[in-house]
Amino acid sequence: MNSETNTEVKVPQKTNGAQIDPGRTQENEVQPGSIQVFSGWRNLGVLFVVYMLGMGFIYYGFNVIFPEMVKSMGWSRGDAAWGQTLRGLLIGFSAPFVALAINKFGARRTMSVGISLLALGCLLLGTVTNELWQWNLVWGVVMGLGFAFGGVIPVQTTILQWFDAKRSMALGIAMTASGLGGFIAQPFYAWIIETTNSWQTSWLCAGIFAVLALIGTFWLINKPEDVGQRVDGEPVAEQDSLPNNNPLVSKTYKTSVNWSLTEAIRSRVLWLIIIIYMAQVMPLYLLMVHGSLHFTDLNFSRLDAASVLSFMVAGSAFARFPVGWLGDRIEPRYIMTILNSISVLALVVIWQAPSLTWLLIMAPLFGVAMGGNIVMLPTMVGNYFGKDSFASINGFILPLQVVFSAMVPVCAGYIADATGTYDWPFMALILLVAIAIILSIAATPPRKLAA
Repeated sequence: MNSETNTEVKVPQKTNGAQIDPGRTQENEVQPGSIQVFSGWRNLGVLFVVYMLGMGFIYYGFNVIFPEMVKSMGWSRGDAAWGQTLRGLLIGFSAPFVALAINKFGARRTMSVGISLLALGCLLLGTVTNELWQWNLVWGVVMGLGFAFGGVIPVQTTILQWFDAKRSMALGIAMTASGLGGFIAQPFYAWIIETTNSWQTSWLCAGIFAVLALIGTFWLINKPEDVGQRVDGEPVAEQDSLPNNNPLVSKTYKTSVNWSLTEAIRSRVLWLIIIIYMAQVMPLYLLMVHGSLHFTDLNFSRLDAASVLSFMVAGSAFARFPVGWLGDRIEPRYIMTILNSISVLALVVIWQAPSLTWLLIMAPLFGVAMGGNIVMLPTMVGNYFGKDSFASINGFILPLQVVFSAMVPVCAGYIADATGTYDWPFMALILLVAIAIILSIAATPPRKLAA
């Protein structure tokens, strides 16, 4: 086991007014003079399991189940894609409310509400959903709210509260969970559909995973202060106002102050990050919704298409931890420059699809680029603007990038219906990712403007 899991924290009799979360059990309460093992790594393990079950096993199963729904129901690709677009828009526009909920009730309760909605949505999809409007309502609205309140914002916010020196690595570990879950879920759901000849059964199985994730949230701890600890397991000082005598030296830029949302909005760098976010999310939306249909249009079999997408998710899962480890040692913007360059190359090959061999090589490379950016972008936001401001700033970023990103599935669907190919969506997104290469280099640490 990693020696970091054995970090000990001496807790003095004074707790500096740290409030114990009333939702925690007695065993988590701090006794004066006791020695307590740092809970951050255990908490990260809980987050890993919850995020894998709640996100990986549900969201990444979508690209296996959705094409079966479209074909069996005879839906138009553009019309059916509205569910994914609504889901994305709702996640984006609800982000400020998710941030408010986290600040008021804590990430644990916020995630519990979101994952409960995911369980409800899976139940509805597996039982009563047989019309297009029902699909768009359940996946777009119910599941959209579930992913918003039970997904990435509370997970990333919790990690930033617990880790500083190893922030990027911890994010990489947690973000690996969804990719790993997706890698397992895709062949699992394909097997379920083949065995039962029913896509409804897959959604019911996804609902079971959501219930397991909901149970897991009971063991989450919002902040180290809730159990009398500090970030990274540092000893609790007698007075919080005293400076830390042994600060951990960071190898990358990390602000020593927390920016307000207003100050961040006035920064040029925040707007560059928003565009880079879009360059990461838009191609993912295209491939998640239309990837299988794109490959089968080019005469690849359904199994071949599922294999390519599974390799993509595997590459994403594999990359997140090592990229997170590097992000504590190399500036994230340099890493993102390389990742976006890889993404451009991989997208060109995925678009042209010259052979299955090339697809099985380039799909995981695109996954590596996507997975690495999933870790680097929130790391950059936390490093540049401060951990206590992360939820509010992320709540501002998501609605803006989603306004454009969420339209990709439905626009690509209508273009494919009209032209018979996905050429125009691929060309536009490859150009956007190429622009993100330049913006990644330009996204230097911001400086606060004088008052």
